[in-house]
Amino acid sequence: RATIRGVDSSPQMLEAAEQYADDHLTFELGDVREWTAEPGSIDVIVTNATLQWVPEQLPLLPGFVKALRPGGWLAIQIPGNGDAPSHAILRELANTEPSAEYAANTSLRPDVPGPAEFVEALSAEGCTVDAWETTYLHVLAGEDPVFTWVSATGARPILQALPDDLRAEFAAQVKRR
Repeated sequence: RATIRGVDSSPQMLEAAEQYADDHLTFELGDVREWTAEPGSIDVIVTNATLQWVPEQLPLLPGFVKALRPGGWLAIQIPGNGDAPSHAILRELANTEPSAEYAANTSLRPDVPGPAEFVEALSAEGCTVDAWETTYLHVLAGEDPVFTWVSATGARPILQALPDDLRAEFAAQVKRR
């Protein structure tokens, strides 16, 4: 009986999700930095791999908390893989010519606050916080599985910034490394 609304800034992600839409599950294009809800109107807010794309996450938390009903839940998941070898390779190549002209700034991951900063910010909003950090191991299969994985996440802004004639060579370099 729940009503679920998904908000994403990517038209491609929304298009992929639309197959699951029904009377209780809807999707809309939006920017989490501009998202608002009637105070006390929401039972659960989940941000899954969302906030790492936003330069300043902590200022959004008071609005999320205010939107929750008493006893509501806020679940935040942020990948902590910015220092992974795959991401280091992406940054290095994006800052090397000819890619740097187009992608140098896109490869810079915003300074994502750590779990302690989120605990402090949410506690200041009166929340009881249960926070942890976990490393997940993913079994990746298929041709170029690591590239396939990062091309949908960390590499995506870089690949989108590159002109067509540089994108294939960039991808080939990442795959080689």
